[in-house]
Amino acid sequence: MITTFEYGKQFDVDNREGLESYLCSLWKEYKEIWPAQLEDENSDSGSESGLDSNPSSKYQPFLSFDGKRARARNYIGFIHFENSNIEIYPKVFQNELKEPETSKIKELMHRHLFYWFSYCRKVKFPFNQTSLDRFDFELPELILYLFAKQIHEVISIRPYSAYEEVQEALFTPRGRINFDRYAARMSCGNYHMIDCDYEPFVFDNLLNRTIKYCTRLLHSKTRVIETQRILNEIIFMLDEVDDQVCSVQQLQVIRIPSLYSDYEDVIQICCMILKNQVYSYQEYEFKNWSLLFPMEYIFEDFISGYIRKHFSNTFKVEPQKSDLYLHTSPNTFNLQHDILLTNKKTEEQIIIDTKYKPRWNLEKCDSKKGIAQTDMYQMISYAYRRGTDKVLLIYPNTSDKPADDSVFLINKGTKDETIKIKAVDVPFWSLDGHLSVEKKLKAELRSILSDEF
Repeated sequence: MITTFEYGKQFDVDNREGLESYLCSLWKEYKEIWPAQLEDENSDSGSESGLDSNPSSKYQPFLSFDGKRARARNYIGFIHFENSNIEIYPKVFQNELKEPETSKIKELMHRHLFYWFSYCRKVKFPFNQTSLDRFDFELPELILYLFAKQIHEVISIRPYSAYEEVQEALFTPRGRINFDRYAARMSCGNYHMIDCDYEPFVFDNLLNRTIKYCTRLLHSKTRVIETQRILNEIIFMLDEVDDQVCSVQQLQVIRIPSLYSDYEDVIQICCMILKNQVYSYQEYEFKNWSLLFPMEYIFEDFISGYIRKHFSNTFKVEPQKSDLYLHTSPNTFNLQHDILLTNKKTEEQIIIDTKYKPRWNLEKCDSKKGIAQTDMYQMISYAYRRGTDKVLLIYPNTSDKPADDSVFLINKGTKDETIKIKAVDVPFWSLDGHLSVEKKLKAELRSILSDEF
């Protein structure tokens, strides 16, 4: 097991060619999941450029290679390839938590990961913190355990049955007679068989077949006895359901009645399983399995979700607002704000841009306070075009105590007006745990978004 941070130390890999080929094939699937701009963005400045400039068929943004050594980029999660097991954790922890291999430190990072996910829309893990009662697993086994537990809970409480169309030749009519198929059968002399289409209410339906298939996939991978026990119980409950290889395309056409709304989380789990794996040739066996998430998106989605939940009474919250262009007729150079806040009383607007670029050692930084010049240019153009004088740059904390805020007043040419750009480190993690983050972040954002901003 290799445990590392984003842009951490290099580590040795077995079968570099095979691993790189696997990651390239994995990226072909991930491009459909994550925003297209992730392929072009750099996660850090300088030599820590997160992504290659040539997105060819051999391109992948997960690891960089130097001979038979590799280094993590800006995706966190885990990679299982043949005998290689790699866990990658967020770089914001690396200064304070220098030994990520220890179980206590991993538990702290795991709790933060799932806490962040709870506010995300794109990266949706259907777990709450009270269900995270087992942290003595490695990250892959922890996720498998949580998948199994969630599926088991939903199926146990409310077994799913649905109307499913069946096409069958019968001696007596049932449902609708399909005259096209019946006419074709008549040409063969089978007048006595009537082709019918009908929709019985069945337990052996597409969703349950997909759940059973995904359960067997998980069972083939886990080595934890408790997880195996839960998965075996799921398979037993679905004993009447046919074993069938399923695809994510089949899953995407399923529509769940409101009575079974809790199955939406199960569908989300099955989608993750089916989208993030490469099958071997043997049925129900994992060859490789990986789950990887771009931290830039997690940070942005977390901040957006947190503000939407806790400050929507005061502000209209619009994530990914992109209704303006720098040039019109024709519309070119589209502007997309990470978050646009509009005060419901005063109509004042605040542009928020999240930057997952930890500002290390701010006390030793120059007057720019760790802010990239291109980011400052970007914020000024946003403010000018939006017609607001309030811009907020949000960075993750790099130590347990966030750095002081930095304020920049930008004059609007010869006019007696300024754009106020405030750069802040917000509590994104804490040595005291995620509950401390919840409390500190609410107080910090309440202060920042006050009238004094």
